[in-house]
Amino acid sequence: MLSMYPACFYRDKEGYSVVFPDLNWLSTCGDTLDEAMKMAVDCLAGYLYTIQKEGNTFPSPSELSQINIAAIAQELDINSPANDSFVNIITVDVDEYAKNTLKSLLKKRLPFRHG
Repeated sequence: MLSMYPACFYRDKEGYSVVFPDLNWLSTCGDTLDEAMKMAVDCLAGYLYTIQKEGNTFPSPSELSQINIAAIAQELDINSPANDSFVNIITVDVDEYAKNTLKSLLKKRLPFRHG
């Protein structure tokens, strides 16, 4: 199932900060926009996966028109020029994420040693 949530992207000297206002201010960052987008997907997927594993329901996402990026920046004390900030919808398939993450972790396991 595809889940979609708005994320606020703020540019600063070090790169980009990303905040999900609908998810208790869940946040991540990246040195470049591409890295910040990848981190946003991973962060969102991991968060929603945890909610799912705990048996809780996902919070409802806001409509893009409901997101006031300047007000969020002010509330969180983020100093990013308005023209370097934007809102984007991040989409993830939580079940696919979980399947791929578990496969990846199993491949990275060290071989078991007897003795």
